[in-house]
Amino acid sequence: MSINLFSPPKEVQDELEAFKSFLDSTIPAKKLDKNVLICTWNIRMFGDITMKWESGENDSPKRDAHALLCIVEIIKRFDIIAVQEVRGNFKGLRETMHLLGSDWSFLMTDVTVGSKGNNERLAFIFDTRKVKLSGLACEIVIPDEILEKNKEIHTDALKRQFARTPYGVSFKAGKSTFVLLTLHVLFGSKSQDRVGEIQAIADWIFDWSKEMASWNHSLLTLGDFNLMRKGDPTFDAFISTGLFIPNDLQEQDRTVFKKTNTFYDQVAWFENNINLKYVQGGIVDFRDHVLKDRNYTISQLSFRLSDHFPLWTEFITQ
Repeated sequence: MSINLFSPPKEVQDELEAFKSFLDSTIPAKKLDKNVLICTWNIRMFGDITMKWESGENDSPKRDAHALLCIVEIIKRFDIIAVQEVRGNFKGLRETMHLLGSDWSFLMTDVTVGSKGNNERLAFIFDTRKVKLSGLACEIVIPDEILEKNKEIHTDALKRQFARTPYGVSFKAGKSTFVLLTLHVLFGSKSQDRVGEIQAIADWIFDWSKEMASWNHSLLTLGDFNLMRKGDPTFDAFISTGLFIPNDLQEQDRTVFKKTNTFYDQVAWFENNINLKYVQGGIVDFRDHVLKDRNYTISQLSFRLSDHFPLWTEFITQ
């Protein structure tokens, strides 16, 4: 069945209008040459789309055109969005770019072959009216010297870790040039399994940040690190080299499931190497504002929108 994504049914349009009002009250406005809004969002299994306004019981995937419009409405509020869990079949991303229009662009990695990669890509979507590419795009390899420092890391740990290789891209907003590094850490069977890998990443980010500073470029890291809350070894490893997480992000929920005691998604940087001025940050809790007439459970909603909230930050460009 063929549908026109630009002409949703009235009930979908009415919900989107209400959703826009909610987003207006939740997310600061874009201001050309004044601010930059950076978001990280793990969009659950962001691959194919069922091209119906409402997916049926036998449809796969469950994410339909209505849900996609809700996702796009969130994305368009930001200047740069780091997206995790883009799949090998990236129809959802292609339709997103079609809906966003010619002022938007994207970069993404290829999928890594093998079961550990989970058929995933990493992507950056960005509004070219506000930000420009600044030349660098790279996938990351941790050097042997850092591996040797971290005795907790087993021989094949980073082969497992980097089934989804970290992805760095440099951007320019106003007069500020900065590198965004995004990744999706493998979950493992327990949080302790992730400590060695997270520590190696923190060590490497620290060294790379010093190199970036010599060029007057900032380094911000963002993505799904699968951290637990403060006091957990995963969190301690992440901040061990000085990565800073602003206070107003410390207590924000990361997932749609209540009381999960998780701190998975992060935006962090080194305070002595930042050419952007942090203003504020938060999440987009979409649970009570989308697909309201469907009576979905939280789990069902997570397969249509996501199991993670978008985590956003606002900076003033300098």
